[in-house]
Amino acid sequence: MSLVFKTIQTEGIAELSYLLGDDDAGVAAVFDPRPDVDVYVDMARETKVAVTHIFETHIHADLVSGSRELCARLESAEIFVSHEGGASYGFEHETVRDGDRFTFGEVMVTARHTPGHTPEHLSYLLAEADHPETPWGILTGDSLFVSSAGRPDLLGADHTKDLAEKQFHTLRD
Repeated sequence: MSLVFKTIQTEGIAELSYLLGDDDAGVAAVFDPRPDVDVYVDMARETKVAVTHIFETHIHADLVSGSRELCARLESAEIFVSHEGGASYGFEHETVRDGDRFTFGEVMVTARHTPGHTPEHLSYLLAEADHPETPWGILTGDSLFVSSAGRPDLLGADHTKDLAEKQFHTLRD
C-alpha cells in the first residue's frame, strides 16, 4: 500500500478537508470538500487515484460545502452524509450510520457518530484495513480542534444544552 493523505486548508478560515486513499489500489475519498473543487481534482490526478466517495462530517452552518460540485465533476463519486441525528438533505446522497466501514485499498475508514457540534455529526476513524481495531488517525470535522471543541450553540439556544451534553459524552467516550 502507498497511502495518499493530503490535508487541504482554506485560507482565512479554520477549515480543513482531506483526500485519503491508496494509490496502489487507485481509489480515494474526499472529506468535507470546500467549494473550490479543482484542488481535489488536481490532487487525484497527480496521485493517480479515482475519488469514489465524498464524505460530509456534518451540515456546515458556517461555510459552503463543495460536495455537490465535486460529485458533478467526478463521474465515479457519490456523496455520503450522516443518517444519525435526524438531518435531512436536499440532494442525492447515500447515508452513513455509526459503525459503517469503507475500504479504500489498504485503508479502512470507520464512521463514528459524534454529536455535539451538530446532532448528525460524524467523525471517521482511519486504520489499516487488516487492523481496524487499531486506528492511526481520526477526522473529526468540526467536533474537535487542536485546542478546543466545536461550538454546540450554532443551531440556537433551544438546542445548545442538549448538544453540549452530547458533546461532553462524545469526547469522554
